[in-house]
Amino acid sequence: MPLVTAKGISSLMVPLLRRQLALASTVSRVPGTEFAGDNGDTITVRVRQPRTANIQATPGADVSGNFTSITEVPVDVSLVHLYDGVNVTDQEMTMQLVDFASQVTEPQVAAVATGAEDELAGAMNDLVADDATLALDGTNTEAAILAARETLSRNDVPTGDRFAAVSPEAATLLLGLDKFVRVDASGTDNALRNAVIGKLYGFTFVESSGLTGGAGGAAMVFYHRSGFVFANRAPVAPSGAAQSAAVNDSGLGLRQIFQYAPGNLRDQSVVSTFAGAAVVDADRVYKVTDATGP
Repeated sequence: MPLVTAKGISSLMVPLLRRQLALASTVSRVPGTEFAGDNGDTITVRVRQPRTANIQATPGADVSGNFTSITEVPVDVSLVHLYDGVNVTDQEMTMQLVDFASQVTEPQVAAVATGAEDELAGAMNDLVADDATLALDGTNTEAAILAARETLSRNDVPTGDRFAAVSPEAATLLLGLDKFVRVDASGTDNALRNAVIGKLYGFTFVESSGLTGGAGGAAMVFYHRSGFVFANRAPVAPSGAAQSAAVNDSGLGLRQIFQYAPGNLRDQSVVSTFAGAAVVDADRVYKVTDATGP
């Protein structure tokens, strides 16, 4: 649908519907500058593996046979190029646009930033659900959280920096728990802004509509910050564009370029970014969905 035009248009501009972006703030971030030179659009993250101590049963005994090499597991993170392009005709620029930033740039930035977070949400959605399942009537929500906590603790996952990304349907189940400590009730807020809905059993719960569940839509992904890696880099300023600007949205770096297409008598605005995500290992994550979930 094109720009709204009429004899009289109100100065009121209805806020843009957009997702609250927060998932990238809960996971490990790969510096975007590392994607350069020989690395190209893929970089390998090293995951150090735990070791087990041995016992020297007899003083002075030869233990060299128990010496082993350090083990690391490689995890590849690849970037995709996400973009949104808009054509603005001379007529629209001259007689219809009231605020370029809010009418053109803001929807573009929201689209690309959401696409970047979808790379991480997609990695979460692709996880195979663990044995526990969520009942849509809320009868086993607390039990599912405790199962996730027990599994992560049994896997020696640190108790700090534990998060749970939840779908809106799962958030409804959480808010029905008496023990759930809601952020709005405590009067506090944090860097994740309004996406954090509360805390329980050591997990900080973050709601995201990017998460999907089964037929009922309920999904919870429990993880340590190190359970996922996310990378983001804004493209460099192109030499051929008339104007270029760096944009930051919800901690994500993007680039906007402007150019004029004289053959069509119109301006063009393009917002883009590079983003990618990967699961580090199964021991650091735990997923539950409703019984019909993946």
